[in-house]
Amino acid sequence: MAYISEDMRLMGGVPGQQLFIYRSEDDAAEVAASGYFDKAAEDYNLETGDIVIACTGANRAAAIDLMVAANSGGTVTVTSA
Repeated sequence: MAYISEDMRLMGGVPGQQLFIYRSEDDAAEVAASGYFDKAAEDYNLETGDIVIACTGANRAAAIDLMVAANSGGTVTVTSA
């Protein structure tokens, strides 16, 4: 599958220090793949240092991961914290 803008919610913060929750049926490894959140850089101004709480997998409840984003020229990678 792929990133879906409607599945992401800004919880608070300022650019570079934002907190998001993302719920997806995609598995945790897919969500953590480089480029998965590229569109979120446009949709939500996802920047380096932003934090994403990802609820992933079956019923969006198989795994919960805390991820830190890095945005390099619009290519977003996340690292599990």
